[in-house]
Amino acid sequence: MCSNASITEILGINDNNLVILGNEKENIKGIEYTVLRGKLSYRPTCCPKCGIVNENYDIIRNGSQTVKILFNRVNTNPLILMVKKQRFFCKHCESTFMAKTPIVDKGCFISNDVKRSIVLNLCETKSMDLIAREHCVSPTSVARILRLTEDRRRKNYLPRILSIDEFKSVNTVDASMSVNLTDLEGGHIFDILADRRQRYLFEYFNSYPLEARNMVEYVTTDMYRPYIDLAKKVFPNASIVVDKFHIVQLLTRELNKLRINEMKKLNTRSREYKILKRYWKIPLRKNWELNSIYFYKNIHFKNMTSSVDILDYMLGKFPNLKEAYDFYQNFLLSISNNDVAMLEDILNTRTDKIPMCFRKSIKTLKKLRKYVVNSLKYDYTNAMVEGKNNKIKVIKRVSYGYRSFRNFKARIMLMERYKIQKGNIHSYRSEEHTSELQSHSE
Repeated sequence: MCSNASITEILGINDNNLVILGNEKENIKGIEYTVLRGKLSYRPTCCPKCGIVNENYDIIRNGSQTVKILFNRVNTNPLILMVKKQRFFCKHCESTFMAKTPIVDKGCFISNDVKRSIVLNLCETKSMDLIAREHCVSPTSVARILRLTEDRRRKNYLPRILSIDEFKSVNTVDASMSVNLTDLEGGHIFDILADRRQRYLFEYFNSYPLEARNMVEYVTTDMYRPYIDLAKKVFPNASIVVDKFHIVQLLTRELNKLRINEMKKLNTRSREYKILKRYWKIPLRKNWELNSIYFYKNIHFKNMTSSVDILDYMLGKFPNLKEAYDFYQNFLLSISNNDVAMLEDILNTRTDKIPMCFRKSIKTLKKLRKYVVNSLKYDYTNAMVEGKNNKIKVIKRVSYGYRSFRNFKARIMLMERYKIQKGNIHSYRSEEHTSELQSHSE
């Protein structure tokens, strides 16, 4: 027969004053619980209200009260401890108080082990409703525990390399767009801002002292003009770098639009139309990466052809596409080789010598010339922040959306702090987190 010490050790109950009296099964709201009966009593050393030392029976027992404490599942059944807590009476101040236990916070029925388990589950890609069902608590309780993990940020530090990008946020946020600030050196999300409008961002960064803002040396962003204007104002020592991907994407979209416009001029049943539609990726690729050695069977071609042969056919049939393609490949070559001189020559090209489809894009790049050139000088991109945004979208999709931005941000920052790798959560220290939860509850 197991002793009281064995039962408490298996359940992780670290309280020598707790005595287990028995167990039973009980059906509560359609769920079968394992119910343990226990008793908590000890001799208090002093009164918590007046501080008098318990000598000469100044503190006496004064009845008891049965409370419910929820634990993690045992053999797939949720566990409840019905413990009879001793009540004490102080003769000196004539006040009463209850026996305390470290397994649960005062005024709470959810044990600290359950809270730790909920936090660990919040670090995984699970919905909050699923976490609530697994621990037999309400989603509101999960949200309340999530908010206890919120980080108190100090306004005295900004990362040396700051990356800025926006993502689709909750509906309660104005314009439904929030901002992701990522530290490229540290490889983690620095902060999440609710609003991407310049006025809000200006107020946020101005809340940091000038010494902290001077620490920022590089700012990477897309071609969203308010971000660039903001960085120029709040970061005096920073070099602004426009992301390479967005630079190339600007011209890629225009070339693809030209291909679509050429298709609209053709009969949908014609061979040229079908070739332009089926092999739409080939003109967008770098020409030095196309396969010219291996031949294979392609639809709409009688003989064995390679990717280069298909491209030559397309460019031979459509002169406008060929002119734009040559310009596009020169631009890709300058970006791939980080050739600043070649890029400057392209930007300095006369407007009448630029293909019609690219004139607007080149005009945009000329306005951002300094920051576009910086993308070739410095090896910093928005690739990491785009990956973080993708992870945020996964969290939102798995959770079927969020109503509260505060909960959404707290979940993102918690998962970012405690990264999960092969089932182990690194940098997670349960003792420190328990003390954090207790300090919040007090």
